[in-house]
Amino acid sequence: MDLNKLINETIIHKTFGNGLVLSMDEKYLEVKFAQKDKTSKFQYPSCFNGFMQVENADLQAEIDIDVKAWKQENDIELKEGLKKRYEKTVMAIEARRHAAEEKKQIAAQRAMEHRSAYSHVNQAKKTNCNLLKY
Repeated sequence: MDLNKLINETIIHKTFGNGLVLSMDEKYLEVKFAQKDKTSKFQYPSCFNGFMQVENADLQAEIDIDVKAWKQENDIELKEGLKKRYEKTVMAIEARRHAAEEKKQIAAQRAMEHRSAYSHVNQAKKTNCNLLKY
């Protein structure tokens, strides 16, 4: 992609809002944000990986191709897949831990109910034994 096409294009950043591309070289683009009244430099093409996009849809399509190539070169998709798998595993472990805690609470509750029921039976036996002695 001809990176000079980005100069004077409007971009939309997730945090900073709308901005105007002032300059561009092979690695960085410089963007002036009106709302924050500041100028920032971003590494190209990684800055377009979920953080910002160009208002011009045709240019965004070209950038998406560069982002996809960048992801492949840096194994980003593999890392993202591993991260998702890790998060899914952590969630499963937490769910199992929560289920085990619930099971433990239910068992403790049943034990308390059993003890109270057994103590009534035991109390009745003691009372009967005491009555027989007299």
